[in-house]
Amino acid sequence: MNRHRVAREEGRAVIRTLFVDAGGVLYNNINEETDFLDRVADRYGVDRAAFARSVQAAAPGYESGERHVHQVLAGLGANGRRPPVLTPAEARWLDGAYLDSVRAYGESFRVLRELRAERPEMELVLTNNEAEQWDRLKDEAHGHFALFDTVCSSWRTGRVKPALSFFTEALRRCRATAAETLLIDDRVPVLRVGAGLGMLTLHVPAPEVLGDRLARTLRDYALPYVR
Repeated sequence: MNRHRVAREEGRAVIRTLFVDAGGVLYNNINEETDFLDRVADRYGVDRAAFARSVQAAAPGYESGERHVHQVLAGLGANGRRPPVLTPAEARWLDGAYLDSVRAYGESFRVLRELRAERPEMELVLTNNEAEQWDRLKDEAHGHFALFDTVCSSWRTGRVKPALSFFTEALRRCRATAAETLLIDDRVPVLRVGAGLGMLTLHVPAPEVLGDRLARTLRDYALPYVR
């Protein structure tokens, strides 16, 4: 966890900022854990496995906000043919299929709500790889943006984890320092990059461990800090 690199105040670590992932922490990972991509592939009449691989390769394009996710999926579904026409009805189908696959982790939401109430001095920052369309749909359905002081999803920063530039841009936007930031994520490669910058890291391989691990980390390494 690079504890020796965490800022210290009165002999204990000071955590002023939390960088929190969404997929795997607040929600299920749609592309990896559901049949969403299979449903889209079947709708467009293309091979499921090949389509999933193509979407994975193309994900940085829509997660960074460079391209709209609807356009990416329709283009990949063309498979050399004319892409499906993105009519309003088609866009609604894609959005509906996506939302049908979303599962919000209520316990994780509760943990963050309680943290905001108990430690208002900490800044909570959403640091998620996601298409803007999908991120906003989930927020409309479940309200995760309200858990955070700052939204630094990939479509906001124009960069995608685990790129080092994602974290440097997120730190710049919320005026935080790496040494005073706790990075919470389900992906080890992401945590390694954060640790390399000097962040304290918290691995959440399953949502049910978030509450205990976060409480233990804050108890052991953080002092309340009033701005």
